Amino acid sequence: MRKSKVSLVVLSLLLAAFAVYASMLVPAADKAREKAKAPEKSPVIDETPEGNWDLVRLDFIHFAKPEKPGKPGGEPKPPSCFGTLGVQWKVLPVAYVVNPTTPDELPEDVLLDTVSASAETWDAATGAELFDDTFLVDYTAECGVQDYENVIAFSDYPDPNVIGVCSIWYTRRGRQIVEFDICLNTKFLWGDGSVNPLVMDVANIVTHELGHSVGMDDIYDDACADVTMYGYSQEGETHKRTLEPPDIAGLQSMYGP
Repeated sequence: MRKSKVSLVVLSLLLAAFAVYASMLVPAADKAREKAKAPEKSPVIDETPEGNWDLVRLDFIHFAKPEKPGKPGGEPKPPSCFGTLGVQWKVLPVAYVVNPTTPDELPEDVLLDTVSASAETWDAATGAELFDDTFLVDYTAECGVQDYENVIAFSDYPDPNVIGVCSIWYTRRGRQIVEFDICLNTKFLWGDGSVNPLVMDVANIVTHELGHSVGMDDIYDDACADVTMYGYSQEGETHKRTLEPPDIAGLQSMYGP
């Protein structure tokens, strides 16, 4: 009889412990969404029948400059030398992660400082603080994957003419950006274009791609070839490291002066 009572007590304790453990479990999708900074103060976001946020994905493919540049498809081009996407971040600043793993022998500290400086280039052009002053370094982070984590990383893109790809995800309702990823193609040799004209300049390309991450569109008008958001680049090019007046005008139209 005493053994039966002891067994019942032990069983009750085990069941209580399991109940507490089960209550602490969070579905993987919910854990991922906890990383997303934008929705913290946002209105309700629509969900799919599967329980995921109802998002739209946009991919901006940055090509090497062709011999005869022009907008793909030959569509008319706006004369303002800037374009916005009609989507933006609603809660700032934006946190991001950098995976510095690259096949090129780029010093990690130089690469990370370059990415940080590119983010500050956009921050300095508006009163809003767009990006966190600090960022995480994660050697396992992958770009191009919708996981509510903003990632800048290198990736082996199959097309050798594609320098980089910036993907953004935004909500259908409210049109707010909730994630961006930047993939830099390892088929190019990366480095400092001001030192070696044969490499793709990291600052030049990252600054351009970060423009997409905050809602800026590509520009393909040849008359606008000097702006940061011009859609083509080439080895040794560095002028996209800084913003031109049209880039600043487009940014401030979304986030204020």
